[in-house]
Amino acid sequence: MMRLEGYHLFSTFANICIKRQIITAIKSSASNRNEKLNSSIVGDKEVNLEDLTQYRKPQVKFFSPEDILLGKELIELLNNYLSENLTELEMKVFFYMRKQYKYNEIADILNEPSKKIDNAIQRVRKKSIRIFKRIF
Repeated sequence: MMRLEGYHLFSTFANICIKRQIITAIKSSASNRNEKLNSSIVGDKEVNLEDLTQYRKPQVKFFSPEDILLGKELIELLNNYLSENLTELEMKVFFYMRKQYKYNEIADILNEPSKKIDNAIQRVRKKSIRIFKRIF
């Protein structure tokens, strides 16, 4: 493999991610924060030692580098599709929709009737659904 100046191999990145995941798992399993709850017995029910010491997956969702790359590609594909298929008004409306503006606020900003903005939002949704159906 050729190594370019200023670039690192993907394997280096993957190794760092894996090591950090292992360290996080060890730290969370070694913490005594919930020791009394984990070792308590409810009623007459017998608890096996294996049940108490069983590894529990951390609650935090980590994305793999592959998931991140696929997500970026999907966003790029969606942006390209929408920029080619949306009108100028629809693009402006979509920009404000992404920023969580309500259609009345968008109408005020763009100085357009709220009905026109509402119709543009519906067209953007239909066109977005169309691309998702093609992809998935």
